[in-house]
Amino acid sequence: MKTQLIKFISVPSSLVAFSFVALTACGGGGDGDSPTPAPVAVTPTPITTTPPVTPDPEPTPDPTSLDDLIVDADNVMQAAYMLTINVDKSNQSRGYFSLCDDYQNQAGSYTVNFDSCLFRGPLSDGKISKQLKIANHESQLIAVIWFYEGQNPQYQEWSYMTDNDEQVLTMN
Repeated sequence: MKTQLIKFISVPSSLVAFSFVALTACGGGGDGDSPTPAPVAVTPTPITTTPPVTPDPEPTPDPTSLDDLIVDADNVMQAAYMLTINVDKSNQSRGYFSLCDDYQNQAGSYTVNFDSCLFRGPLSDGKISKQLKIANHESQLIAVIWFYEGQNPQYQEWSYMTDNDEQVLTMN
């Protein structure tokens, strides 16, 4: 038990001795014979103020839902456009007009799905004039005129013109 007490007492006393040596090694005041240091000349530095830097605005993130979309006030958001159909065949043959969206052109020969027609109607004296509201996704259409007297049908492809304010399909 005595050895444990000696170890316990020797640890703090060795710390005290080490602390005493460290403090005296740092040095103390001077002997008083050293000259006083020369004064340092201080020149005032002009204070300049810089305007605060404004951060660049954060870029707008791409919309991820309909709630994120921003629409201009002058956008009419139409889901359809008006198509004016003008057919004027100089011959007064009887005929039937069809305007369809499901067709294929294979080397000048057309295959038309007549179940996909947006409008059908008879020609009156070789003429028809009509305005139709067409859905915006319908940008390629085919017009077909069938004649009752056995002539071959006439086909005309039509495409939506983004530069035109009015969309017109004319067949003469």
